[in-house]
Amino acid sequence: GRVYERTPRGERVLRELESIMGRLGAMVQGEEFSPARSQERFRVAMTDHGSTILLPTLLERARKAAPHARLEVSAWRTQAYEDVVAGRIDLALSAEAVPPILESELIFNLDFVCLVGSAQPVRTRRFTLKQYLQLPHAVVETLDGQQTMVDRPLAQLGVKRRVALRLPFFLPAIFAIAKTDLILTVPRRLAKITGSLAGLRIVEPPRAIKAFPYFMAWHSRLSTEPAHTWFRDQLRIVARSLRTK
Repeated sequence: GRVYERTPRGERVLRELESIMGRLGAMVQGEEFSPARSQERFRVAMTDHGSTILLPTLLERARKAAPHARLEVSAWRTQAYEDVVAGRIDLALSAEAVPPILESELIFNLDFVCLVGSAQPVRTRRFTLKQYLQLPHAVVETLDGQQTMVDRPLAQLGVKRRVALRLPFFLPAIFAIAKTDLILTVPRRLAKITGSLAGLRIVEPPRAIKAFPYFMAWHSRLSTEPAHTWFRDQLRIVARSLRTK
């Protein structure tokens, strides 16, 4: 007889239906959400620095409280907020402004430092703007070919960096510059986690490079859904614990 195989789209639809049916069953039976019994799937888009900062503690908490739940993390992309609206993902975490159609919450502010390769002879505690612009940079492109939270304020001053390396992710960039003269501007918390592993020096950036907000965004249809309310609470707890460290 004929053999039928599910298409990739069919697989996605089936996974979504399984998740929906589980929630409907709980609603019909009037069950309270139980993390220990939940098989919920949480789909999150986040930047790689956000993943490095948040995931270790978040996953530790989630695995203890909800061992049967599934966490699917995808890379942040420019369409991530559209994906939240369309229901393709449940939650997006980013520094980019959240459109009004979505619910959002500031989870913390992140400030920058510079990681400096071992071949860079300049020694200072903080770069002046002039030094910063003269030195060669590795740039992590977060949106539209820019590291937006760094390049936007510089553009407002009418200046830009000398770029020797462009790449899409922070972690490869950190290790790539280790034995070079390049500098890399990264969130301070990420530098604390990874900088020493790569043998990099930390230097304060020019004062023109300000801290930036980091948001989580979700659609209102999930605002009162118990499993997702619980998951957002876990993120809040993790973010709060990081703010106090």
